[in-house]
Amino acid sequence: MELHNLVEKVSKKFFITERDIRRILSALMTSDDIWEVIDLADVPVMALCEVWKALEEKGLVEVSDKRVSLTAKGLELARSYKISPIRSFTCKLCEGRGITLAGLEKVEKRFKEIAKNRPEAIQDYDQGYILEDVTLLRVALMWQKGDLQGRELLVLGDDDLVSIAAGLTGVAARVTVLDIDDRLLEFIQDVSEQEKLGIEVIKHDLRYPLPENLQRAFDTFITDPTESLRGLKAFLGRSLSALKGPGSAGYFGLTRREASLQKWQAIQRFLLERGAVITDILDDFNAYVNWPYIETMCSWEFLPVKTIPKRVWYRSAQYRLELLGEPGPDTEIYSGDIFFDEETATA
Repeated sequence: MELHNLVEKVSKKFFITERDIRRILSALMTSDDIWEVIDLADVPVMALCEVWKALEEKGLVEVSDKRVSLTAKGLELARSYKISPIRSFTCKLCEGRGITLAGLEKVEKRFKEIAKNRPEAIQDYDQGYILEDVTLLRVALMWQKGDLQGRELLVLGDDDLVSIAAGLTGVAARVTVLDIDDRLLEFIQDVSEQEKLGIEVIKHDLRYPLPENLQRAFDTFITDPTESLRGLKAFLGRSLSALKGPGSAGYFGLTRREASLQKWQAIQRFLLERGAVITDILDDFNAYVNWPYIETMCSWEFLPVKTIPKRVWYRSAQYRLELLGEPGPDTEIYSGDIFFDEETATA
């Protein structure tokens, strides 16, 4: 079977390239754990499931004892294209992020104590929080880039508790958090009062524009948006509208688990058209805790193997941007559902 035939078949449902097929085959040569294959392949989960189906029809893959693998015929195909197992050269100390938590030990200890009592992630708002160390590393990154100390920070959606971690450093001029989840808002408010962090907590539905007093009011934003295209535009449009102007900075995560490179291109274009420039993309910076609703997420029924993951598999790149001009108006209302599109896997 030629790879271009696979691309042609799968492309009827999902955006896919021959390079994506190569990544999937290479991942299958590296591991027989479906979650590690998803992690290594860097292809949207729903597209990967469709590729699996096409490979299975041709006898190129198989499932045995809840493990996935290429058949002898599949291995022959991969080798004919000079595809080989993935090799990792990632730094063991920083895990490829380029920064560590050295110097933040006191903040780290207190944050982890606080996070023990956090609200659990729920499916209603497409929540899924990152590892506690990664929350702290996000704060360290903002601090290192000059976007935290003495700056006014807006956190849009905060199941990751970035506002608390930032507040514990004591260096931000202002920390404001927006969320729709009353449980999170109450938790952050209580912690802020107990720790005297001075975090401003506001309930807001990001399908709607920000209140006027929050527009053009912040030096820095950070958000971890839902990954439908409409959802990304809603979150990022609101985020950009909150920035003061040239030199203001923003941070957000974007996966390959629910976002093809075609979607990445659309979002990058969206940002550029609004006067932003992308300064950093740190691949696999964000690693997520396995949420409790794995078996009810929308991609579950399409997976070739139904097993609960025992390791981190959901990761996202950390984007940083800066504004070069004034933030434009953000008046669009995104009515209805903003969580789902054809690449959605976890909602």
